Amino acid sequence: MAGCLAVMVVLLFGNVALRYLFNSGINISDEVSRLAFVWLIFLGAVLALRDRQHIAVTMLVARLGAGARRAVHVVCQALVLWALWLMADGSWQQVQIGLGSRLPVTGLPGAVFDAAAFYGAVGMGLLTCVELVRLLSGAPLPSDTLDGETAA
Repeated sequence: MAGCLAVMVVLLFGNVALRYLFNSGINISDEVSRLAFVWLIFLGAVLALRDRQHIAVTMLVARLGAGARRAVHVVCQALVLWALWLMADGSWQQVQIGLGSRLPVTGLPGAVFDAAAFYGAVGMGLLTCVELVRLLSGAPLPSDTLDGETAA
């Protein structure tokens, strides 16, 4: 993620400086910066899921008993897994389509953008599968391990 951010900052700042100071510019800066931004988003989404940083509204679930909370959490993880399957399937189809097209400035395959979504879906899907196995093996719920904080 730091590499993507560094590429974006260097290319965009360099491009702006070159345009104002030397009436020149870096042709690929916009395209590569956009690509780095897309990859930054999906890398961050996977890391946020790993660290349990995605938003969760637990007002209703927090009022349930331990068994019901576990059942709701398993159902939610199964729904997330299904949505990630749809995302992986669709992004894989887009990767295959994108292999036949080229970006106008860099000449990279168009699939480099769609591959980020595929990576995100697969990465988050694997983490969700691990969470489901952990839950079904009887491990404590994530909300039970918040050091006394109440998730809202």
